[in-house]
Amino acid sequence: MEDSQISGLSVFASGVWPVELSVGKRVDARHRVSVQASVDVSTGEVRFYVDPQAIEILTRDADRR
Repeated sequence: MEDSQISGLSVFASGVWPVELSVGKRVDARHRVSVQASVDVSTGEVRFYVDPQAIEILTRDADRR
């Protein structure tokens, strides 16, 4: 796996606003990471942000596939 990128993630929405990332089929709360988003008002591009400390969860789960 490349160190600078984690791919093959799933996006989960709960309610209207909260979004979480998960690797594969691991959907319980211990394996999901909260996502924040921003929108560039001039282009409409959406950017997602994940707390760098939470990336450890995704990396650990990706390595277990």
